[in-house]
Amino acid sequence: MLDAAESLVVRSGLDGFTVDDVTTGAGVAKGTFYLHFSNKAGLIDALRERYLHRFVEAQMTAAAHASGVAQIEQWLRVGVTEYLREIRLHDVLFHSGSVERDAPNQAVDALAGLLADSELPVEDPFATAVILYSAMHGATDHIAHAPEDQQRMLAVLVKTCRALLG
Repeated sequence: MLDAAESLVVRSGLDGFTVDDVTTGAGVAKGTFYLHFSNKAGLIDALRERYLHRFVEAQMTAAAHASGVAQIEQWLRVGVTEYLREIRLHDVLFHSGSVERDAPNQAVDALAGLLADSELPVEDPFATAVILYSAMHGATDHIAHAPEDQQRMLAVLVKTCRALLG
């Protein structure tokens, strides 16, 4: 059902599909939908959770193959790549409708954990993670509008990471 819903969200936006569209696309009965989700909002929350899980998992997998500053650089680079790869899905899920602002940011939390567990001289891993995540997100938003700047943005993002982490 999540695959069917994801396809519908990308094609039609959050308001452009119904529970019936999801169940038809997934080839399941409507009752099956309600065994897993209480309503469409619950489905959208599950789509956001799945997107974030894939995003963070890709970053953590890449980071696991490096250490020190290179580990954090890999995390940032893969974050840019993953965001751009599924930018329409990201934008519909996180820039449309109501997104819970008080919910923790899994990507920031994962990066803060990497920083805390590293041997890097990071005084405040969480604040540093927020700043690096924001730089990655901003650079990616710019690349989405000006793809010709991708290499330049990645180079400056890496320089920023190195400057911040020493």
